Amino acid sequence: MASGGRGLRAAQVVCLVGLIGLYLFSAFADVQGRARTELSVAIAVLTTVFSLLNRPVLRPPEGRGVARSGFVAFAGRLGIVVVWIVQAGLFGFSGFLVSANFQEEPGFHGRVALIAAVGQVLAFVALCARSMAGFRPDWGFRFTVFGVLRHLVDRAVLVVLAGYASTLPQVAETAVAWVPEHLHDRVSGLLPGWLAWPVTIAACAVWFVGVLVVESLVQRLVASGLGPDNSLGAWLGDHTPVSYRRTDTDVTFDFDFLLVRLYYYNSTLGWAFLGRVLIEMRYSSSFGPRSRPPTRRRIAKGRRYERPLAEGEMDRLREEIAGAAVAAAPGEWRLLLLEYRAAGRYEEAQVRVDPRDRWARGWDPPAPEDPEADTDAEPGEESEGEGASGVPVDLPGFAGLPALRRWREASYTAENGVAHVLVVSVEKIDPTAYSYSPEHPWRTASWQEYDAPGWRQPPSVREYRRDLRRFPTARGRRPFWLRNRVKRIG
Repeated sequence: MASGGRGLRAAQVVCLVGLIGLYLFSAFADVQGRARTELSVAIAVLTTVFSLLNRPVLRPPEGRGVARSGFVAFAGRLGIVVVWIVQAGLFGFSGFLVSANFQEEPGFHGRVALIAAVGQVLAFVALCARSMAGFRPDWGFRFTVFGVLRHLVDRAVLVVLAGYASTLPQVAETAVAWVPEHLHDRVSGLLPGWLAWPVTIAACAVWFVGVLVVESLVQRLVASGLGPDNSLGAWLGDHTPVSYRRTDTDVTFDFDFLLVRLYYYNSTLGWAFLGRVLIEMRYSSSFGPRSRPPTRRRIAKGRRYERPLAEGEMDRLREEIAGAAVAAAPGEWRLLLLEYRAAGRYEEAQVRVDPRDRWARGWDPPAPEDPEADTDAEPGEESEGEGASGVPVDLPGFAGLPALRRWREASYTAENGVAHVLVVSVEKIDPTAYSYSPEHPWRTASWQEYDAPGWRQPPSVREYRRDLRRFPTARGRRPFWLRNRVKRIG
């Protein structure tokens, strides 16, 4: 649709605001007889005008269209205009019927559903006309048997919902207004007058939040049933009043209703909070996740499980692990990257030989080769920083496992828990370098990580539970990915 000038956009906004006000008045006001008919006519006229203000684009942008013959393109543009006008009248008439049926007995209204079905057919005809005019329309479904059937089911659901449109205000009014109307009378008979009003207000607030939560769940279910390719399903999924989402890297809670909003976001990189009740307040930090520290009693209890390293023990462990990695390395190498992952009794060890990306973790595929790299190298010759493959090699009987277990045990602290990933890099020293020594022909580095491990075969939940009993960690200090896998342990 064409956006038009500033005056056209202003007219569209005025029509939209007027429609919202008229529909709310028609739904909840006690208007009967001739006044109801005049109100419905006003809604029909305003709906038709609003639809006509959304003028369609008749020609595709230059360079983005599909070549059509002159006659086909003209027929397509004519079809777009005809459908635009017919749809505007149809929308207006459907608005008249919905408004006229608001005060009738609740139920299914066949005329409204029939008009909605005709509207769906017109929408498909409009897509065909746009294709004839040279556009590349988004059909909204795949041209397969399953895709067409699913699209037809989506349209049928919309038609049924349109048939019940006039009953929605009564359902909403009953669900929202029943508690405020009856609760105060009951509370005032049980509590003193000065306490009855605060209790009523608090109970009503909880009730309204509960209604919004139920509405959000219903919207999610409808959106899931319609599928991600359905425009209505996508809109319902993105506009729920209450939403909660948890991943391995962050957690989000958002309550947004009219003038009130509570938004909370916590991630491995930072956290943010937004509160709005007429006045908006914001707090945020970019220095890691916001976490609840363990209590002093919990820290004291966790101290019993700490096994810190003795002086010089880390250097000895690192050399032992590096020596075992060198012995297990297949073929020639310049850089070895050893990664150890553990949870409970389950553990994995792997080594990468000359990885192109030394920051790759887990069982990620090696980085793609640079197409601009030097291709004049002799066969068998490798450029600096590249190895034979960089593909991780499993080490099931790795000789350095005892040292790795001891290192992981020492990584535990009562405040922050235990590391699930340990990494050791071993790099050969150039024999011509000043720092080269035959006793130490390589340099090593080691570090521990708390991100989600890239398991080759993920361990069972039982192993995570066993690990948390061996290394107790307060829930507020567990990484997000661990909270998602183990939810019922203190």
